[in-house]
Order: sequence, then structure tokens, then C-alpha cells
Amino acid sequence: MHVYRVNQDGAVTKDFGTVHVKGKEAPLPVRDAYPPCRCPRHRAAQAAVR
Repeated sequence: MHVYRVNQDGAVTKDFGTVHVKGKEAPLPVRDAYPPCRCPRHRAAQAAVR
């Protein structure tokens, strides 16, 4: 996977290059953090309605 750091506007601010991640068989838990994750898996989630 190629990793970049981006700012709030989506512009690349740092290129970390290719990294190899060893994972578990189960998917990673959804984090409750700010700013929210912008990966395709979490971006697809519906926003909370108030």
C-alpha cells in the first residue's frame, strides 16, 4: 500500500512511500476520531442525522 499524508483539502503534504502491513483476518474496528477516516470503506458510511 502506498501511504500519503494529506491536509483537510486533500492535497498531499508528505509521501511515506510503500508500506507492508501485517493484519489480522478480521477487519479493523471503526474508529471514533476526528478528523474522520477518509478511506473508501469508511467514506461510504452514512452521516449521522440530527
